[in-house]
Amino acid sequence: MRLPFFSRARSLGFATMGAQIEARHRRCERWWAPHVRNTREFLAQQISPGLRVGVLGAGRLIDVDADELLERSQEVHLIDADPGCRSVWRAVGSGQRRKKLVARTEDVTACILAWSRQIASIDGRSRLAAGLSALHAPRPAWADEPFDLIVSLNLLGQIPLYWRDFVRATHATLSEHEEEQLALSMGELQSAHLRALFSSMASRVILIFDSEYYFYEASRAEWRVESAMFGAAADALRAGAASRVLKGSDTWLWHLAPQFVEQADEGEIHKVEALAFG
Repeated sequence: MRLPFFSRARSLGFATMGAQIEARHRRCERWWAPHVRNTREFLAQQISPGLRVGVLGAGRLIDVDADELLERSQEVHLIDADPGCRSVWRAVGSGQRRKKLVARTEDVTACILAWSRQIASIDGRSRLAAGLSALHAPRPAWADEPFDLIVSLNLLGQIPLYWRDFVRATHATLSEHEEEQLALSMGELQSAHLRALFSSMASRVILIFDSEYYFYEASRAEWRVESAMFGAAADALRAGAASRVLKGSDTWLWHLAPQFVEQADEGEIHKVEALAFG
């Protein structure tokens, strides 16, 4: 049985994924508007003036007001693997405010490209499951940089999505066991991100992430629900949260893909959680 893994979206490159997100936002802007507003308001409430801030998954600045962030911060690092972000980032700020911006195109996992080469080199199907189970994510460099605040911005769900798409495209039809090992490797990416975030040098951490996925059909009352956390990621979140002081929280629904706009047969809504830690 093929495991669904929460989304029909497909991407085979960081720039492709970024372009797809931007295009979907244009198509679904009025449905996305509450999520974008809630995200920006939560960040505005939690970011204190004068900090050195790192924004992981800054993307094409759909859900973060970079101008306001630059105005209130000492220095802002926008970090994303999508090279298409740079044209958007160049339009942010001006004069002295512009000098506060550090644009960084890099893989925040520090391992997906290496993992991709490793898995792509496997030609025997009997070795794929073993190869997936042997993957371990390293500690990324950003976790040891002297940030006052690190923001993980709607990134925790995107990381495994990219990796899933690469593996399924490279090895076309996965067995149930291979799908299970893929899910565990997706969880390893999420867990490593959470471990790095909570053990980072930053005195404050903001995590905005998808925790559940709801699939609906307009003609049916029942919804299908899938967790957005894989492997040991939920345990990593609980452990990380226990190591810090919760300063603020919120939750809302994000109508990511309305039925008849994105897909004819079903729509997709995400449960978003926002957590701010000291």
